[in-house]
Amino acid sequence: MRIRWKLFWLLAAISLVPLLLLRVNSQRALSHLAERLSSRVGAHLVAEAKTHLERLVEDHARILAARRQSLVLAAAMQAAAVEAALAAPAADAPKDLSGAVVVLSSAAGPGMGMGMGRRQPPADAAGFTETPGYFRIEPDGERLPLPIDSSRVLLRLPPGSTAANPPPLAAALAALAPTLTRIATLTGPLAHFQTVALTSGLAVVSPAIPDTPRRMDPTQAPWYLAAVTAAAPVWTPPQAEPGTGRVSVAVGSPVHRPDGTVAGATAIFTPLDDLLASVTSPGHMAGDVETLLVQAEPGNDGPPRLLVEAGDVARSPRHGGHGWLVFVTPAPLASPDGDALAAMAANVAAGTSGVERLTYNGRDCLAAYAKTGEGEALLQIAPVAQVLAEAEAVAGDVEGSIRRLYTFGTFIVGAVMLALLFLSLSASRAVTRPILALTAAARRLAAGDFTVRVPATGRDEIAELGRVFNDLAPTLDAHLRLCEAIELASEIQRNLLPATPPAVPGLALAALCRYCDETGGDYYDFLPFDGPKAGRVGLAVGDVTGHGLGAALLMTTARALLRPRAAAPGTPAEVLADVNRELARDTMGTGRFMTLFYMELDPVRRTAAYARAGHDPALRHNPATGQTTELSCRGMILGATGDARYETGHVADLLPGEILLIGSDGLWEARNAKDEMFGKARTRAVLAAAAPDGPEAVCRALMDALDAFRGPIPLADDVTLLAAALTRTANP
Repeated sequence: MRIRWKLFWLLAAISLVPLLLLRVNSQRALSHLAERLSSRVGAHLVAEAKTHLERLVEDHARILAARRQSLVLAAAMQAAAVEAALAAPAADAPKDLSGAVVVLSSAAGPGMGMGMGRRQPPADAAGFTETPGYFRIEPDGERLPLPIDSSRVLLRLPPGSTAANPPPLAAALAALAPTLTRIATLTGPLAHFQTVALTSGLAVVSPAIPDTPRRMDPTQAPWYLAAVTAAAPVWTPPQAEPGTGRVSVAVGSPVHRPDGTVAGATAIFTPLDDLLASVTSPGHMAGDVETLLVQAEPGNDGPPRLLVEAGDVARSPRHGGHGWLVFVTPAPLASPDGDALAAMAANVAAGTSGVERLTYNGRDCLAAYAKTGEGEALLQIAPVAQVLAEAEAVAGDVEGSIRRLYTFGTFIVGAVMLALLFLSLSASRAVTRPILALTAAARRLAAGDFTVRVPATGRDEIAELGRVFNDLAPTLDAHLRLCEAIELASEIQRNLLPATPPAVPGLALAALCRYCDETGGDYYDFLPFDGPKAGRVGLAVGDVTGHGLGAALLMTTARALLRPRAAAPGTPAEVLADVNRELARDTMGTGRFMTLFYMELDPVRRTAAYARAGHDPALRHNPATGQTTELSCRGMILGATGDARYETGHVADLLPGEILLIGSDGLWEARNAKDEMFGKARTRAVLAAAAPDGPEAVCRALMDALDAFRGPIPLADDVTLLAAALTRTANP
């Protein structure tokens, strides 16, 4: 049967049969439907609103988690910057306080508040500007603009110090202004205030504000007390933000001295209302929707209570008036529907999402909540009235449509009968013509003609199929060209790796490399030297970020830079510094970099010198004693910055049979079906077992152990191994 007749009978079955049945049954169905329409549509829309709200609040909770995670990472970066400043040698430390607004402190006492109480005389107004989002809340609730200077920090000296005689590390903290500004810029507007406080009472706040309370001890602030006792960045409950009085949350991180002791803490303050506003955009939900952070508080011998993390500002009993030891007391969610509140509190405590219907602020509302933390949830409350209003409007529209359908039903049946034949004939031609054109074009494409195109006008599925076909041909052409390029790059890359280790008297060498893609990012090389380094051999293992063609090109560039520089005079550290300087010119700002372990081995003197650029340390194993040690020294990855410095490590008195193993992290970070890592402990064990048989046996044993460990799980990263051992004492 031809398509036109198939289409005719299909249209008849779809349109005529339902219309006839509707005509017979419409009178009875209309009366029944009119009675139940409003309630059913209302219930359906409320149910849909519940589903929509629950899905939306879960999305918003995930966004909130992402916002928090970005702030946690920023706090960790901030702590690392402070620790680096504390660890800097005294000779390199800044000497002046030019990047800071310096304020003096007096002993903290009652009545002097954080953002309240007697303040320092205002700083010079130069540089301070009124900025949106920065204001101070006065005791009477009035909002006053708070000028800031984002290019400087507020440096608070501890009691007894002066600007002329600042305490140690004051200039180092003042010099953090550009770093704190960069972190705030990367984090975005949620990094409202950044602060660092040391155990001595020395503290900085960024951005700088013109005045601050004189009698304030930042080491007694809630965020500081929570951060210094934590092992990692930690969120503190809502509290008053220093200098503004806004209800804020803070993520704090401890700061350690080089010896590991706690030197203080650092934190980022985010106003709670700004944090909640950042997870919802206008237009996501229609109507009056309120967003809250709530927590489940365990009840005393009863069910948990649901508390809102925004209540009255309470003050320490020891500090009356506007005391600066402020914190926020969570307030119970107010609703007369105790059962709904109990169910919500239980679900929040259990970490599950849900939607409850309850009375809130005197209105019938839907309350949707989703987990944001342990015992904490994001709560969004929407009035049911707006949903029901839409239901009533929909019900009226549907009833009017049904009446019109009943009136014109008879005329529609006749009109459809007359139109079916014409539609089947014309529609069949409209359908079959582009299909035949697509068929012919597909045959040409299969024959290798990538220039073929088909007409693709209109907005129906066939036109969309034509547009997809037109996009497919150049995409296939480009894909084939890319495959050819990748195949060529893979062949070139493998040809650049040494086919066999060089023959060096008194030295056994071996290497294996396995890529996880057609083109990988791992690299190894043997560099026998002439001239000033005659008698030595260079060993290199590198790991480029990522995989594929980009990683292969970067590896090739690094190889081309390393070979001529390594042959010239200079220590391994100087070699890596020069290679990094040249490589950074190409990679700066691209996000591409590589790690490298480079060693120069002298079999005559039985010594080795090495340097590492962010690469994992090499291993030295003595089969006679069974002892395995790491060869490590400091050095930054290649390509990140052009002025990186490197150290040279030395190995003396190498013994014949000792194994030196350099590998990439693709070995010990490989995982099996149980998501277990191969690990360095297993690497050391296999090395110890195979070491008596020489470097080649070590490399093969490690690869065999890796294959047995991961089973069918494919490699997620390239694996490269390079091993060396003295076979005897070489003659000079």
